[in-house]
Amino acid sequence: MSPHVRREIPASGPLADRIVGFAGWLADRGYASSSIQHHVYLAAELNAWLAGQDLSVKDLTESVATRFWDDLRARGSYLVKGTSLEPLLGYLRGIGVLPQQAGGPMGAAGVLLLEYDRYLRVERRAGEVTIAHYLRYANEFLSVAGELLDGPEFDARLAVLDGAQVLDVVSRQVTRHRLPSVGAALTGDRAFLRFLECAGHTAHRLAAAVPRAARQPSRLPAQVDPATAAAILASCDRGTECGCRDRAVLLLLHRYGLRPVEVTRLELPDLHWRAGEFVVHGKGGRVDELPLLRDVGEAIVEYLQIRQSAPAGTAAVFLSARAPVQPMRKNSIGALVGRACARAGVARIGPRAFRHAVGHDMLNSGASLIEIRDVLPHRDIETTSAYTRADISTLRPLARPWPGVGGQRAAEMAP
Repeated sequence: MSPHVRREIPASGPLADRIVGFAGWLADRGYASSSIQHHVYLAAELNAWLAGQDLSVKDLTESVATRFWDDLRARGSYLVKGTSLEPLLGYLRGIGVLPQQAGGPMGAAGVLLLEYDRYLRVERRAGEVTIAHYLRYANEFLSVAGELLDGPEFDARLAVLDGAQVLDVVSRQVTRHRLPSVGAALTGDRAFLRFLECAGHTAHRLAAAVPRAARQPSRLPAQVDPATAAAILASCDRGTECGCRDRAVLLLLHRYGLRPVEVTRLELPDLHWRAGEFVVHGKGGRVDELPLLRDVGEAIVEYLQIRQSAPAGTAAVFLSARAPVQPMRKNSIGALVGRACARAGVARIGPRAFRHAVGHDMLNSGASLIEIRDVLPHRDIETTSAYTRADISTLRPLARPWPGVGGQRAAEMAP
């Protein structure tokens, strides 16, 4: 019996000869022993259920899995809490027992989305996060426009789509979103409609029919003073893997102002130890080489020395602390910073605050906007110009006195 399995393996059934391998697969991905046992119990239950239904593993479609789960819940099994069939189904797909999940709809809309995916990757060189968001909004647009486009003449109907119809579709689409995400949905729709024009699916400039969301006045960039940054870094427990990882990530944010996605894209081959440099994979396919500062390099080494083994084929530097072990995701960086703030007893900030602090410190040191743009980096100098608004001490002498008799009103209003 496998050291990862503490119960008797079923002697027969559709999954009987797969359970030991499944347990080892979970262990390789960092699952705790107790979690492995729960998943093994679930696999044994599914094995018995399939046998009772006279079904084979190849019959394990999504609808069959749903029937099993409903039956398990109806019996009041504790396994429905804290476990899921996804790891088992993923394992069975990985070893070829089950077919891989379909990558998207198979109709004309699906073919169009695949073409859009290639366009974003090849023509626009968009990052994975941007591609995922834009495909989601394009899929929503096509779904809402279904009655306009459905049928055997999909391409012909798409070609005659006009601005009024686009506005109607977009107006209904945004009702699916909370107010903060409406702007992102509208931006995604404009990108998709520009693709339709570029690819020859329509001769109309439909992107112009998509309104712009009302924007709140831009806020001044947040600041991280040296004392706050030191407290956040000191809160990391360097005696644990998670603490070493958090400290290395925080140093990358604090010293370089990296975006969260740039931290998660960092891979082992990007660390050029002998040259004292590392590669940053930024937005829009941009690649930069930056000097590897001593304290940052030492923190990364400290983490790699204590880090658990990565799954085969994984080159990412920073891995999740909980199973399944996998590269950290963009959203995980924000949660990491939030936890560090709580440990340090300081007001919660986001990863972007470190980025703003780097730009502000450079400005105070006499760097030009061009230099700040190149270091952070920004595609548009307008983005970099926000740091000039944050420099209150420099802007204060430019403020005109408040109108009043002999400057009396200005004196009264002075802090």
